[in-house]
Amino acid sequence: MSNILTIADAERILWELSDLDPETATSERRSQIREALDYLTKQADYHIFGICADTTQEALQSLLRYAAHFRYELPENNDLTAITDGVYLKYNPRNRRYYLDNYKGAYRGVLLSLHTDFTDGYSGTHGHFPLDLF
Repeated sequence: MSNILTIADAERILWELSDLDPETATSERRSQIREALDYLTKQADYHIFGICADTTQEALQSLLRYAAHFRYELPENNDLTAITDGVYLKYNPRNRRYYLDNYKGAYRGVLLSLHTDFTDGYSGTHGHFPLDLF
């Protein structure tokens, strides 16, 4: 996509490309997701990550990649319980806190919730996106 995005364009792309399975998450589609997310995240003040994965370790690895891409530093000591049969990991960079729980659902991927402190900013939740998008 070399065209200039609008909020409506980015939202449409993310709506259409949410919940892709590994076979349909082609490199072109991944690139479209990344571009739309990059655009929308610049319209927001902060993000909250929600990750559905098989294990705590897999969720943390995904969070590390997403956080690095969006330039968030994670706390060095997370003291998270090792869960190996489905996990939901939520991370709020604003207060640098984690929430971890068992997750029995079928989805695997990352939800990104965008928030703004001002009425002219962007707020919305999008996903699930591939754990290895970044």
